[in-house]
Amino acid sequence: MVKIPSGAVPPRLCVIEKLNGETEYGYNLHAEKGRGQFVGIVDANSPAERGGLITGDRIFAVNGHSIIGENHKKVVERIKANPNRCEMLVISEEGAKLYQEHNIPITLDLPNVERVSQKVSV
Repeated sequence: MVKIPSGAVPPRLCVIEKLNGETEYGYNLHAEKGRGQFVGIVDANSPAERGGLITGDRIFAVNGHSIIGENHKKVVERIKANPNRCEMLVISEEGAKLYQEHNIPITLDLPNVERVSQKVSV
């Protein structure tokens, strides 16, 4: 069992769902060498915001698959696999650094992953 450092921010499994004919998730996906894939601007009142994504979040898994080492195009394919719903395992930049300092990979198997799914009345 992995020992999570006290005070460590838990990774979030964000469930992002399009409602009522929304065509976009409402965020920008970015990639940088050494930083990996991360969330750019999150649009207000978008599926991404309702699903818990925050600008700057680092992305570690999409739809149940680790994206560590995958190129940007492959990550986009994973996001688009289901046109109306996407699950993303994310954590803040600071949180990612803390786990890295303790040699703890951020995966769906961590015991402290929080599932974020905001239900919106339609």
